[in-house]
Amino acid sequence: MNALRKKHAFSQAATVEPVPRAGAVRLVAIDGKPTAPAAQAFPQRPELDMLNETIPLFHICQNRHGFWVARDAERRAGGLFLRKRSALSFVQRQSAPTGYAIMLLDEPVELDIENQGNRFVALLGATIDLVQRRAPLAAEFTGMVIAEWRKLIAQMSAAFAGAREHRAAAERELFHGQHWLSSKSDDDLPIV
Repeated sequence: MNALRKKHAFSQAATVEPVPRAGAVRLVAIDGKPTAPAAQAFPQRPELDMLNETIPLFHICQNRHGFWVARDAERRAGGLFLRKRSALSFVQRQSAPTGYAIMLLDEPVELDIENQGNRFVALLGATIDLVQRRAPLAAEFTGMVIAEWRKLIAQMSAAFAGAREHRAAAERELFHGQHWLSSKSDDDLPIV
């Protein structure tokens, strides 16, 4: 255990434990305090009259950092992901070729089994926890910057969606749904 502390530069009061992947360790506690707050539990599987037990059920939600969590209700598979689409792709791969059911959760829930998803996301989450403990003002500022960036992206997406809707309405009005404009701008139209 001392070799792990030296190798990964943890303080003497840090507690680490080996994880199933070769050469990996998980930070469990620093100065006797757990590294993560108590997580919300995943809900129970619905009754048999609502969902047959032969259909795999996956829970998809975000954790406290905003990363996407996908986990099988039977705790056989689960992972952390940057995007919701990646979590859905993971569910499809895990349940192929059969079907599956998805339960989307509103509350943040932490992954309670080994991460089979994006390893970078797990490392990023541990880094966020470390920065929040060691430099809370920097973490708060970074969180504010990320929140503003997300707002800006949402506003830009809404503006682009509005422009597409206006263009489609103009095409319907001009061409009565039989034709559509293929040029993105008038720059590539011939000059007369």
